[in-house]
Amino acid sequence: MADKEKAPATYSTSNKDSEEKSESSAEENGHVGIGEELIVGKVAFKVNSIEEVNEISASDGFMKYEPDAAGAVFLTVNVTVRNDGTEMINTDSSFFKLISSNGAEYSSSTVIVADDKYFTYEGINPGLALTGNVVFEVPPGLVGLNLQVQTGFWGTETGIINLN
Repeated sequence: MADKEKAPATYSTSNKDSEEKSESSAEENGHVGIGEELIVGKVAFKVNSIEEVNEISASDGFMKYEPDAAGAVFLTVNVTVRNDGTEMINTDSSFFKLISSNGAEYSSSTVIVADDKYFTYEGINPGLALTGNVVFEVPPGLVGLNLQVQTGFWGTETGIINLN
């Protein structure tokens, strides 16, 4: 009977170890929500807000953008990116991707405006943060979205922020 008693204990310990590994994997994969900070490599990302709009205009009113596709809207995601490294990093809207619950992926739209509300190719020095908007052209009322963030042009380090 001593052998039978040991077997469940060993099995239980193995389960605990695998549970701990899966929990740490979830933390490493970075599933956080709006208002929570996600660390990817030496960069911190935080989604501050999201908004669905029909058009985007510069603060000076001279430039206006509307979605290219009929019936589409812009989903504007306000993000803060902080450089926790020791060298300047570059980031722009192409470092962000929307992924819907059905697996559809949406690339960011390029919006060049006369103010600094939108991420274009920006340098962020160590210890500093930059807040701006990333814009996606999507169908109206889209739900079940995650924002994939990455560091660097090759996207070697990525994380997910839940937008629900």
